[in-house]
Amino acid sequence: MEIWDIYDDCFMKTGRTHERGKPLAKGDYHLVVHIYPINKKGEILIQKRAETISWKPGIWAATGGSAIAGEDAWTACQRELLEELGIKATKENSTLAFMYKRLDHFSTVWLVKTDIEIKDLKLQKSEVADAKWVTQKQLRKMIADGVFFEYSYLDFLFKLIKLEK
Repeated sequence: MEIWDIYDDCFMKTGRTHERGKPLAKGDYHLVVHIYPINKKGEILIQKRAETISWKPGIWAATGGSAIAGEDAWTACQRELLEELGIKATKENSTLAFMYKRLDHFSTVWLVKTDIEIKDLKLQKSEVADAKWVTQKQLRKMIADGVFFEYSYLDFLFKLIKLEK
């Protein structure tokens, strides 16, 4: 059972928690992290979600997930990236790109510089079926083909990645 901290509309912890899988009350939010490893060529490391998971099985997406109770966004970023791909996020290779609010969660979006090779990844098989490096052009085609989750912020993210190179 996964437990989340609950935040209010101003991203302040309420002191309450929530069990994953149950509907959130109106006005309650939880914390989510999206992580984009990028290499020196400006390519983005994406992952294919395992067929056995409940949300968007089998689709290519960003690395990430929900923060568990007691975690801040940075700690959740580190945990999710290490768990799902075996990549260590450090203060030296990572940056918080931006944060935004959705209907029931706050999302923090992270960029992590790494030149790890696919063969060196340690995929969490229960959540990740595959991973690959893609260019922005390839990612746009995957979105058009309906095989990569279409995050609303990707154009902005692509501009930030160009600045990071």
